Amino acid sequence: MTPWSGGLRLGAVLLAVAVWLAWIGWRLRRSSGGQTEREPVLPGLLELPQGWRGDRVTVVELESRRGAYVAAEDGVLRVMVPTPALLERVMSELVAWRRGVPPNALALRVEAAAECGESAWLGRLQAWRQAIADAEARLGCRLPLYLLVRFPAPRRCAGINGTLGVVLKGAPCSSLRQWRERLDEWRKQLELQASGLGDGEGRARFDLRQRAGAVGGWLASQALPALLQGATPLPAPGLQGIALLPAQGGDAALSPWGRARQALSGLAVRPLSAGGGEEGGLPGSWLFGLERGPRLSAGWKLVLNLWLLACLTAMAALAASAWSNRQLLERLAADVARYRSLPAERDAERRQALLVLERDARELQSHADLGVPLRLGFGFYRARPWHQRIARLIAEYRPPQAAPVSVSLDSLSLFDSGKAALRPDAAASLEPVLAALRQHADRNVLVAGHTDSVGRADANQRLSLERAAAVRDWLVQVSGLPLSRFAIQGYGATRPLASNDDAEGRARNRRVEITLLPFPPVK
Repeated sequence: MTPWSGGLRLGAVLLAVAVWLAWIGWRLRRSSGGQTEREPVLPGLLELPQGWRGDRVTVVELESRRGAYVAAEDGVLRVMVPTPALLERVMSELVAWRRGVPPNALALRVEAAAECGESAWLGRLQAWRQAIADAEARLGCRLPLYLLVRFPAPRRCAGINGTLGVVLKGAPCSSLRQWRERLDEWRKQLELQASGLGDGEGRARFDLRQRAGAVGGWLASQALPALLQGATPLPAPGLQGIALLPAQGGDAALSPWGRARQALSGLAVRPLSAGGGEEGGLPGSWLFGLERGPRLSAGWKLVLNLWLLACLTAMAALAASAWSNRQLLERLAADVARYRSLPAERDAERRQALLVLERDARELQSHADLGVPLRLGFGFYRARPWHQRIARLIAEYRPPQAAPVSVSLDSLSLFDSGKAALRPDAAASLEPVLAALRQHADRNVLVAGHTDSVGRADANQRLSLERAAAVRDWLVQVSGLPLSRFAIQGYGATRPLASNDDAEGRARNRRVEITLLPFPPVK
């Protein structure tokens, strides 16, 4: 038995190919469908050079304050999305323009100092979580999410730099607990840095580090649970990085960050003087080394998927062939071992085992004549030596020779003393011989005559031969068997059964023996 028949394997392969192609087509259709029916959200994509389609880092920035638009800065394509309702349409247009290639990352802006209510702020995070889940379901892949948290900083601070370790990176599927541990570890490291209070810039940097650490604690306690956990059954986004970006602006007491500070310290928030709060290019340090360079297009992805499918199909065929050849060799070895384990006395069982070997020999002969079937091919076929072994065992089989059947008759019941003619009542004595002939009709018949030692030896030998001939002629006439099936022999007194010194011994020696012999085996 093989794991699959040839037709079943072919049908399974064709079905797998059809399902694979349908899935690829569905993904391409979902990623590009619906664009001709509505006004494009990002008309600026059509004005970009063709080289920007796949060889540039593309970031979709969420919570844009100036609507949906496209910006190309420093080799990075920035796609702005103002509201969660537009994210799915923007992603569809972007992926279609990039020939099926999804963006490198999503960047969600969080304004820690923006004035808004608690429920409105949490609802905003939940809406973006829903929009991201819908976009991932449409594209059929996970999208790395980066959280860009802007918090108010002193005016003299030059912004994020290498001395302020506020760029955090984690695994795409990091849990809320893992992110909290990462933020706590970073805050502890931040507290160990030198204060540098010798001048005004040092005090500003110290203030900046303290603010960044407090914002990190606020993220761990309030923002991240709303984004990664919450009561909604939606899958959590794949948060891969957090960037704390100091910005010039006001520090509102009614902002999420301001309320958290007041709850923790019990002090009123001191507003900073408002500066330029317009949305501009974000620092490149938050990109965390996103890969630049060409990405596979949808067509090449289809080719790659088909190639992978062909590899999987070939591996399955090789595994099935190896399994089938192993089963064949184990079956042949078991059949040969079964035949060899049976002694000649158990001929009926040996004949059954011989029939199995003959079936195996026919199967192996068909492999030699018609070629090895596909299910046993691919270089795994090792059954050729077994064909010769099994053929040799079949040729060496000899059925056991059957034991002869012998009937001994007293000569005086068949003949008168010294005579070779059958007596009229001899038929009754020969009936057992006829019954044996009917039971063993496929055997030859040997009729041998014997006498006692009284008289001359040549006369006794001639008398025994004539008596054997008389019995043979009667059996040929009555049984209808051909004369060629009979043989006669006269032994005289050369093969006595008892001593000829007394009358009882001589009576035993006067006899006619009819022996039914099996045909000799044909070689």
